[in-house]
Amino acid sequence: MAVLRAPEAWRSRALAKWRYVQSRPMALHSVLLGALLVIFLFATAQTQAYAGGVRRDAFTLRGAIPTPVLRYTPPASAQTPVVAVLAHGYAASKEIMSSFATDLAKQGVTVYTFDFPGHGASPTVYGGAHHSGVVDQLVSALSEVVDYAMAHAPPHAKLVLLGYSLGTIAVGEYALRHPTMARLQATVLVAGIPNDRPSLTTPRNLLVLTGQFDLPGINDIARDSIASACGATANAIRGAVYSCQTHTTDQRKRVILPGLDHISIVTAASTHDTVIQWLSATVDPHIGRAPVNADVRLHWMLAGFIAALLAIGPLIKLLALTLRLRPAQHRASLASVAASDLPPVAPAVLGFGALAGALGVALLALRAYLPSSFWAADPFPFTLLRQQVSADVAIFFVLAGALLGVALWWSPRLRAAVTLPPRREALAQGLIALVVTVFLMVTLGALSTYAWESLALDPQRLWRGVVYTILLWPFFFALRSLLRAMASQFKRPALADLGASVLILLALVGAILMNFGRLSYLGILLPVFAIIVLLLVGVSAWARRTLAHPVALMATLDALLLAWTLAATLPLVA
Repeated sequence: MAVLRAPEAWRSRALAKWRYVQSRPMALHSVLLGALLVIFLFATAQTQAYAGGVRRDAFTLRGAIPTPVLRYTPPASAQTPVVAVLAHGYAASKEIMSSFATDLAKQGVTVYTFDFPGHGASPTVYGGAHHSGVVDQLVSALSEVVDYAMAHAPPHAKLVLLGYSLGTIAVGEYALRHPTMARLQATVLVAGIPNDRPSLTTPRNLLVLTGQFDLPGINDIARDSIASACGATANAIRGAVYSCQTHTTDQRKRVILPGLDHISIVTAASTHDTVIQWLSATVDPHIGRAPVNADVRLHWMLAGFIAALLAIGPLIKLLALTLRLRPAQHRASLASVAASDLPPVAPAVLGFGALAGALGVALLALRAYLPSSFWAADPFPFTLLRQQVSADVAIFFVLAGALLGVALWWSPRLRAAVTLPPRREALAQGLIALVVTVFLMVTLGALSTYAWESLALDPQRLWRGVVYTILLWPFFFALRSLLRAMASQFKRPALADLGASVLILLALVGAILMNFGRLSYLGILLPVFAIIVLLLVGVSAWARRTLAHPVALMATLDALLLAWTLAATLPLVA
C-alpha cells in the first residue's frame, strides 16, 4: 500500500509546488526570462566562436565614395596569397556576407566586405538619374575597395570577386571592364542579376550559383550568362550542373543548389562548399583544407533569435505586473465579459470586409499615384523620406489606415470598438511596447548585425524609424480595435489575427504584382515581413492572456517593429 501511495503523494507534492509557483508570477516569469537570456547569450557566444582565429576589423574608406568596410584576416599560420572582395545584395549590408567571409578566411583568404551607397552604414545615397548611373556608382564603390585591398596585399596576391544579387551587377561589370587584370583569378556570381553578358575570355574562372527556389527569372539569367561565357546556346544548358572550358583554359560552371532560395543561398553550407571547391581548383589548392560548416553558425544564430523572441512573453508579463496593469479576465468568463463590458461586436464579415476594402482601395490609389519606373523621381510626399520602397510601404499604410478609420467611424457597430484603455494604462502599454522593441534591438538586432543582416539604426535611419512609427500607428490601432471587436466571435481569437495578417500580406503581394517595376524588390523582403507578422500573431495571443485591453500595446508594437525593419534595411536615396 505504501508503494502504491508513493506516486500519488509525489503528484500531490508536485501539484502543490506548481500552484505555489503560479501564485508568484513575478518570480516565475523572472526565472523564465533569465533562462531565455542565458540561452541567447550562449548562442551568441557560439556564433562568435565559430570565427575561430579570424580577426574582424571595421573601417571606412575616405575616397570619392566613402565606403564602410569589414576586413576578415585569417590567422598568420593559415594565410594564403589570395584576397577576396564580397559584394552584398539590395536592401542588405556588408554583414550579410559575414558567413561567407568567415568561411573563406578560415581557408587563409583575406576577405573584404563593404556597404554599397545607401545601404547599411554608408553615408552616401544610392541611385542616379537612370540605371546606367546606378551601375557606375556600384562599380566605383567596388573599385575603391579592390584598390585598397590589393594595395595592402602581398605583391603577387590573387584576387577573387564574389557578388550576391545586386552585388553581381557590380562584380560582373567590374570584371568585364578589366579583361587584362592578371591578378583577378576568379569571379563568382551568386543569385545573379548581371547587367552584361560574360565573354569567352572574361571573367576568368567564372562560377554562377543559383538556388532551386530562387526568385522568378534568376535561374534563366544564370543559364543565359553561362551560355554566353561558354559560347553555347541557352537550350544546350541543361541539368543542375553545367561546365565548360574555353580555349584560354579558364573554367566556367553553373550550379543550381537544391532546396535554397534567394535569401538562404548566401548563408547555406552547400553554397560555401561549392565556392571553396571552385577556388581550390582554379585559384589556390591550399583553399579547402580547413573544415567549415556554415550551417552550424546559422543554427546557433537562429537559436539566439528564437530565445530573444520567446523572451518577449515573460518580459511583457513582468512589465505589466510592475506597472500594475489590469490582468486579463479568466478564460471561463470571456463570454460574459464580451456581452456585458465590451461594446457591441461587429460581425466578422463586416470587420474583414472593412479591412479588405481599406487595403484594396489604398492599393489602387498607390498604383495610380506611383510611377512605374524603378528609377523615376519620387512624387511628393515620398521625397521627404528619401528611402526606396520603405516610403512606398509607409504611405500605403497611411492610406489604408485613413480608409479603415473612416470605415470604423461610418459603422456604429465598428465605431464602438475604437476605445482606448484609461490614459495611464494606454501610456503604460505604449511604454511596454517601446521597452520590448529596445530589448529586441539590443538582443536580436545586435546578433543579426554581427552575423547576418544589419539592423542597426544610425541617426540617418533612426529619424526615419520614428517617422514610420507615427505613420503606421493609426492603421495598426484601427486594426487592433477591429480585431478586439471581433474577438468574442471566435473560439480562438488568434484566428482573427491570422486572417488579418494574411490580408495584409496579400495586399503587399498585390502591390508587387500591380507595380512590379518599382516594387519588385519588396518581394525579397516579403518573407521577412511575413515572419514579423506571424510573430505578432503569437505576441497578440499572449498579450490577450496578460492584459484586459491590450490594443494600445499591440498597435504600438506593430508600428515599432515594422518601422524598425523598414528604416534599417531599404536603401537611402537622393
